[in-house]
Amino acid sequence: MIETVPGGAVDASDVPRVGARELALALKILSSGNGLLLPSVTLSDDDLRRVEQDFWQISPRARVRKVAVLLRFRSFLMACQSRHVSDLIARHGQQALVSALEAAAHMRLNAKWGFNPHKMARAISETLAAAAEGYRTEGQAVPA
Repeated sequence: MIETVPGGAVDASDVPRVGARELALALKILSSGNGLLLPSVTLSDDDLRRVEQDFWQISPRARVRKVAVLLRFRSFLMACQSRHVSDLIARHGQQALVSALEAAAHMRLNAKWGFNPHKMARAISETLAAAAEGYRTEGQAVPA
C-alpha cells in the first residue's frame, strides 16, 4: 500500500516501496533501441526526462505510484554511480543488475539523500552469495 501525506503527495522522507518490475520497465525505457544499458553510464537530463515522460504514458498505475517509481529510479541510477555498486554490476552482469533493481524497489529511501550505496552493494552481494550457495547445493547429491 502506498502511503501518502495529506494532499496526495508522496512522503519524500520515506518513499513508498514499489515493484522491481516497475523499475525494470523504467530501465528498459532508458535503454530502448540500445540493447541493455548499464545504469553506471552517465545520463543527461534529457535522457531522464524522456524516461519519465514515457513511463508516465506507459504505466497504468496511479499518479502517486508513478512518482514513487520515478523517485526510486533516479536514486537507483545515482547509487549505480558508486564504485561498489558499479563494480558488482560490471563483475556479475545481469544477475547483479536484477538484484540491484530488487534492492532499489524494497530498500528504505529518503528522496533527499537517495539510497545508501554501501547498503545497496551489501544487499546485492548477499543476494548473489545466496544464489551461488543455492547453485552449489543443487549440484550436490543428497544422501538417502
